[in-house]
Amino acid sequence: MSTLLITVLLVAVAGVLTGAATALRSVSRIWLRHWAERRLAGAGTAQLYLERPQRLLLAASTGIAGTVFALGAMIGLQVGDRPGSLTQSLVLSALLLLVLGQLVPRAVARRWPAETLPWLLPPLRAVERLNAPLATLATRIVRRWVGGEEASAQSAHESLEDLLREGEIEGVGAAGERAIISGVVEFGTTKVREVMTPRSEIVAVERGASAAEVVRIVAQSKVSRLPVYARTIDHIEGMLTSWDVIARPEAPLVTPRPVAFASPDEPCHSLMTRMLRERRHIAIVRGTAGETLGLVTLENLVEEFVGDIHDEHDDVQVER
Repeated sequence: MSTLLITVLLVAVAGVLTGAATALRSVSRIWLRHWAERRLAGAGTAQLYLERPQRLLLAASTGIAGTVFALGAMIGLQVGDRPGSLTQSLVLSALLLLVLGQLVPRAVARRWPAETLPWLLPPLRAVERLNAPLATLATRIVRRWVGGEEASAQSAHESLEDLLREGEIEGVGAAGERAIISGVVEFGTTKVREVMTPRSEIVAVERGASAAEVVRIVAQSKVSRLPVYARTIDHIEGMLTSWDVIARPEAPLVTPRPVAFASPDEPCHSLMTRMLRERRHIAIVRGTAGETLGLVTLENLVEEFVGDIHDEHDDVQVER
């Protein structure tokens, strides 16, 4: 078999796998479910994608990588002793892979996903079965190194991202909605240290400060809640609100309001649940020796869900 013919066949395999993966990402999941329920050709593969989408997409990526490797090895064996021919063959193969193995299949699959998918599912399923032992071995290695729960959480997150992306393509959800849902998922793995205001940026009030000094600090801080400390910021006794200054201008620090305390490695979702239950608006982040490392507000935690929340003190750039 000639080198050109083998090259064309390998490029065709890469194109089929690229088109199959693109069509799976683009086609409506409702259409896939209908296809699986009617038990049409490729129904088993459609059901597999509905249940474990990453398995088929991983098989497609692995198959494409293997095809590219085989193509490069074949060219090296055939014309490796002729530098001029080797360069020419590599350039030609790269162009064929780019155009016929990637760009054209992606464009066709995106334009007609439902029409092309029945033809592309059987070869993709065959590659998935060949790739299954390797995928199983890789999964076990990852779980051993990373940890089973973390690996499963990562897989679930990737699957949800695919679902949200497909929903956006189908017009079911907007990009902003997808960002919020993704934020909720990522919030489950975010630690307090990742969202806290560091110690160096905390604006606080000393317990022994005069009323005039307290008013000046609150007015200049541009925040509505400030920690109250005794002697040093490592000894936080509570917090002061701007309302306390308005209600008791002559003695705003008589009864500081309580605050929550947290460790830097505490999950954000756990801290948020505790703050809501205890009705705390500020949490002081402490180190192992009891020193103050930072500060977290409920607003910081909510912003992990929905993005930045701007108030009247923020400088917001208005798009025109």
